[in-house]
Amino acid sequence: MKRKGWFIPIAVFFMCTWFLIMYEQSTNEPYLAHTSNLAQLPWDKDISEIQRVYFSAHSSSFTAERVGNDWSIVSPIESDADSTYIYNVISQFTIPGLIHTIETGVTNPSSYGIFEYSPCITLIDQAESEYTLIAGNAASETTSYVYSPLTQCVYTIKTDILNSVSSDLSDWRSKDYITFVPEQTSKIDVITAHTTYSLLPNLESTDKPFVADGLSPMEVEDIINFLTVSKVSQFIVDHAPTHIISSYGFNTPTVKIKLYDLAGNAQTLSFVKIPNSINYYVLDHSKGNIYKV
Repeated sequence: MKRKGWFIPIAVFFMCTWFLIMYEQSTNEPYLAHTSNLAQLPWDKDISEIQRVYFSAHSSSFTAERVGNDWSIVSPIESDADSTYIYNVISQFTIPGLIHTIETGVTNPSSYGIFEYSPCITLIDQAESEYTLIAGNAASETTSYVYSPLTQCVYTIKTDILNSVSSDLSDWRSKDYITFVPEQTSKIDVITAHTTYSLLPNLESTDKPFVADGLSPMEVEDIINFLTVSKVSQFIVDHAPTHIISSYGFNTPTVKIKLYDLAGNAQTLSFVKIPNSINYYVLDHSKGNIYKV
């Protein structure tokens, strides 16, 4: 009976040892072989560290630069940028969502469809360090190859991340064209072919911040709402020459609006109603830019 009492723990010991050996074998070679190509992050930056972003694709290239919390397009034109859009773009690449490392020590990635003219995005930090990814061929239905000159590695990345970056400069530009802050506006002139209406701050009521002789409170409110929410739907021409301005009908605009700040500086905008449409063409006189709103 005593010998039988020792048999069970000894058997359990040998079985546990066998299972441990088998487990170590199963977690060594197969597991490491499966995960050894998981991509290591080539960089890990905070969005606040990025000073400029450069993007090129399909014969288009442009550069945006950050000043404080705001972004501006500096090339190929100078324009206010859509800071929210650029923030969303940068957030995809400050900690790039790479999936696998395909090859290391690569100096010529052309076999992956990666060339000098391939779509490319570069983040530049305050120390002028550059972090570049160049897009290549599709690796699968949902992934693509990308190359990092910094690490000389080819990786895979979700194609959706690459496709989220637009090659249309207008997507990068700010859609705000009116400089209007009610508390910082001293007067608004609305000029038609026959009449000029002046909207002045309402010192007697905060509910209706502006009043105007000849306009009902509802009409004044409609003008203020328009100035507040109107956005560019299409960028037509930047720095338009005189004959282009004339061709859009701005010699006889439907309405002209002048917005005066507290220092007396004015932004002048001319609006031409587009026939059979609810939209207008707008000329910003200070920039010579024509928009569709």
